[in-house]
Amino acid sequence: MKKILGACLLVIASAAPLSFADCVADLGVADAQQAYQQGMNLEAQGQLWDAINKYDVAQGYVCDDGGNPVAKQALTKAIALGSKQGKLEEQKENLFKDGKPVGAFQWYEKGSQFAAADKVLIAALKKAPTNRQLSAFAQEHFKVRAQDYFKSNNKTAISMTGGYSLDPTFDPYVVSLPPTNIERLLNSYNTVLPDAYLQAFAKLEQQKDAIKPGDMMGAMNMQQASTQFQQQWKTDRVEDIRKAFDEAHSWTQQIRDYKEADVWRAKIDQARLAHADRISKSYSGTVKLVESALEFYRQLDKEAQISALEQKARSYADQAMAAAQYQRASDFYSLIGDYDKEEQARAKIEAQRDQMAKDAEMGSAAQIAEMQKMYSDPEKIQQLQKQAQEMQKQLEEQRKKGTSAEYQKETDELEDELGL
Repeated sequence: MKKILGACLLVIASAAPLSFADCVADLGVADAQQAYQQGMNLEAQGQLWDAINKYDVAQGYVCDDGGNPVAKQALTKAIALGSKQGKLEEQKENLFKDGKPVGAFQWYEKGSQFAAADKVLIAALKKAPTNRQLSAFAQEHFKVRAQDYFKSNNKTAISMTGGYSLDPTFDPYVVSLPPTNIERLLNSYNTVLPDAYLQAFAKLEQQKDAIKPGDMMGAMNMQQASTQFQQQWKTDRVEDIRKAFDEAHSWTQQIRDYKEADVWRAKIDQARLAHADRISKSYSGTVKLVESALEFYRQLDKEAQISALEQKARSYADQAMAAAQYQRASDFYSLIGDYDKEEQARAKIEAQRDQMAKDAEMGSAAQIAEMQKMYSDPEKIQQLQKQAQEMQKQLEEQRKKGTSAEYQKETDELEDELGL
């Protein structure tokens, strides 16, 4: 394949005389010949992708009088190799892949099979129309294909492969992908973040806030409820919707018309605002949800809505402090940037923890005293020994019954009871 740089230098040379000393070349004659020979050696060794890349190098522009003596030979080799390997990968449905083994597109493109490369690229996109990276590549690819200089820069290769014309349906399809995906993402909002999820999440947070320090049963119930919630919803839907908005915005970067891109950005901002309003209206008593709403209000510079929601958050924080729900209070104060009151709430949390530690220490001391009292009583010791002997006797009887599944189960249960 001819290098674009080489074609550009030819144009410049026709406009103003240059001496060979002033020529900027891709490589010298010896370099081109060496690259071509390396390509043939690699092909003979079965290192085909490395080989075709050497053939590509060997086609570079040379300043010496007479030009590049191996360019056409290297191009011929590349065309044959790219065509053969491209077809093999296409049959495997490996249409587009940068890493080894490369896809059919990469082989066709490197082998100057431009029409075949276009076709498999579109096929890859239709298999994965939501792949933003692949779409971005295609946007640039077909933009270049549509330019007049593409054919002039690849004139020799196109003549040797039987001609080339851009399919008129390909570029419009590629151009349609960004707005289609933006619309898909915005329309997914209610599915990704239904009221059922928000209501369940708010209820779970209320349950967590209501647990008193040291309430082990409450903590266990909370853990069970949290596990059930995760099993039902699988992912963090609030985070999912934030990612959906971000992805939609990223798609706008691929829209070629700036005015159209601005229209879609405005639609995304409207969706973000609607999300924040929804949370502020119906779910403002939950820290994480309020955080999500404030994030979008702040992005959109909605000062009135920010002020109103922060006022609600402050009210909830004050109520939580009065109810000794210090963690909830701390989270809300942090959210609105009232760090003095957040510190007060954290101090209360530390005081609760210290008190719990003292209570646990006193409880342990009382238990130790009770055990010492029990083991200092000879009658108690005899009673415990008798119980242990009786249990040991039962265990031996169970073992004598055999190793059937039923008897083994009874034995295991008795061993567990004895702590053996």
